[in-house]
Order: sequence, then C-alpha cells, then structure tokens
Amino acid sequence: MEGIKLLNTWLEGERSVGFCRYLSEKSSMIKPNEIPHSETWPFLVKILIQCLSLEISSSKKRLPKLNFAKTLRIVVQRAEDGRSSGKNLPLLPVARLLFSHVWDVLKDVPIFQSEYGVILRHLLSVKDYRFHMRRRVYCNLILLYMEKVETSLSVENIGQLNSKEEVFRFTLTLQSLLENPPGDIPDELREDMIKGFVGIFSHVREEGKIARKLVECINVYLSRDGPNLGCKSLEIHEAVQQFVFRCWFATHDRTLKDALVCYVKLQLSLTRGVVDGTALLEQLIDVVSKELDQMSTYSPGVPRNDSTRDVKCGLLTSSQLSIVELSALVFCRVLTGETYLLWLLKLNSLRFSVVHICGFVTFKHDPGTYLLCRMHWDSICY
Repeated sequence: MEGIKLLNTWLEGERSVGFCRYLSEKSSMIKPNEIPHSETWPFLVKILIQCLSLEISSSKKRLPKLNFAKTLRIVVQRAEDGRSSGKNLPLLPVARLLFSHVWDVLKDVPIFQSEYGVILRHLLSVKDYRFHMRRRVYCNLILLYMEKVETSLSVENIGQLNSKEEVFRFTLTLQSLLENPPGDIPDELREDMIKGFVGIFSHVREEGKIARKLVECINVYLSRDGPNLGCKSLEIHEAVQQFVFRCWFATHDRTLKDALVCYVKLQLSLTRGVVDGTALLEQLIDVVSKELDQMSTYSPGVPRNDSTRDVKCGLLTSSQLSIVELSALVFCRVLTGETYLLWLLKLNSLRFSVVHICGFVTFKHDPGTYLLCRMHWDSICY
C-alpha cells in the first residue's frame, strides 16, 4: 500500500509531467518482441495488475481498497496522454493482458466497476489495442454490461442497486463495446444480444439520457450486425416499439428524436422483403403522415445554423430533413412493393404539398423510381 501511495505522488502534481515524459520516452524505445523493462509504462501496468490481483485475493472478508483501481486507471490515462511525446501505442505490449484483467475484475469486484469502466472505454477507443482483445473476453463483457443495465432498470431495483449516473455509465460502456468490437460481432453472441436488448427495453419506461443512449446502442448494433439478423431484427422491434412510438410525438429531446428516426430507418432497411415487416410499414405510414402534416403548418422560425435550404423543400432543420427523407423511404417502399393496393386508401388523404416533398426526396434517394412514384402521387392527389 505504501508503494501505491508513493506512486500516486509521482502521478499527480508538478512532478508528474517529468515523470510521465520519462516513462513515455523509455517506452518508445521498446523493440518488437522485447520484454519491457522497469522504466516503462507496460512494466508499471503489469506490476499494478499483480498488486490488484493480490489485493483482491487477500480481501475475502473485507472490500478491496479502491485506491488500487484508481491508480491503475490513472496510469493507463497518463500513458495515453504521453502518446504525442513518446511511443504512439505505449500499452500495446500489455493490451491483451489488460483486457483480460478488466474482465476478471468486473465480473467479481463490483466496487471497482466505475474505475474499470473508464479503463475499458479508454482501451476500446484505440483500434490497435482492441484488436488484441480475445473474442471470449469481448463476448463476456458485452453480456455482462447488458445484464448490468437490465438489472439496474428493473422496477424492483430502481433506486436500490445503482444510481442513475451509474446506470448511464453502464450504458456508455455498452455503447463503446458495440462501437468497437475486435472484429466482426461473433455469431455465437447474436441470440444472447437480441435477448439482452429485449430484456432491457422491457424495463424502459421514460425518456431521458439513459433511454436515449440505449436507442443509440440499438442503432449501433443494427448498423453493424443488422444484415445478419434477418427477421430477428423484428424481435428487437417488438420490445422497442412501445417506447419508440410513445415518445415519437411527446418528446422535446431532439437528440432522442433523431435517434428514433435513425432506428426506424435501419429497421425499414433490414425488413425489406420480410413478410412480417408489413406491421412496421403500417406503423410508419401513420407516423410520417402526421409528421408531414405538422411540418406543413410549422412556423418558419428556424435557426440558421441548423437548417438546410433545398430548391423544392425550402428551409428545413436537420431533424425535419431527416423526417422528410424517412417519409420518402416509407412511401417509396409502399408504392413500389407488392402491398401497394393495401395502402392506397391510407395514402389518398395526403395533400399535394406533402407528396411534392416526398417525391423530390425519393428522387434524391433512387432516381429510377422517381417517375413511378410521381405517377402514383398524382393519381392519389387527383
């Protein structure tokens, strides 16, 4: 413990600048396949991991001292802070060891989860580090954080196990894991991840930064692994749809609304040709019709720094433009699909102004269908 205290005095304050620069310079001299010596960041990390393992194993009847985890977190951050002045990847020799150690600690030592969550997100942000993470470790970490989020959101645990800030940090780490896999998302993880998202959203009741981050997590997953899901993406939608369409018109959080629009765009793309995707189209045709009706009566007070002027659409915010693009995708999908006649009665109430906008954006997305869509637009309006 005295050694940890002494190390911390060198990692903080004025003396830390010279100390960290010295370690970075020495670390930059490590040759490939060379064992790091005692005056380098990798050696220091390895020694700290051994100290932490001893502290955890010797604290069966008491909580491990948090100062150990804090010191490792500071060392990892200081090593990366020195990348510009020293070696570009100072922790590369111990990257695999670090990921494995993080998993071993997170699954068994809850008191360290905040400090180790920061370490994990830090390592994941560096491509060359995460490629050294074992697939097994990645799978275990994904499932661990999905379980942490679901358990924390369940009704019986609200306000008991974890604070909202802690749940948000769990969600932040889950998003980082989804955004930064060590390669393709493993096939064996797919079923458990679908179940994980279904379980999580069975407990999401209200909007807020946690819910917004969870929608972003699903968007990341669908964009990365969606093409491999087939009709299973609809299993996720079954769990998410109630929250999505309840918040769609009620929320004043523009970032959440943009995430919801992104979500339905992804689902619309993934369910093309899927028979069960008809229900999703039916939901979206009602939603975008209401959205476009609202936009047609919307006041022109649009902030200049968040607007796009278009020849046919006029001045639109980025959010409005996203809605118009979604509308075009929905109507184009309906009018060029086999289910066109089933939707004709729903579409014939749309005004010409709405059709004009959608036809234009459809042209931007798929010029080949523009004339066909305009023919349908005209027949509906007249």
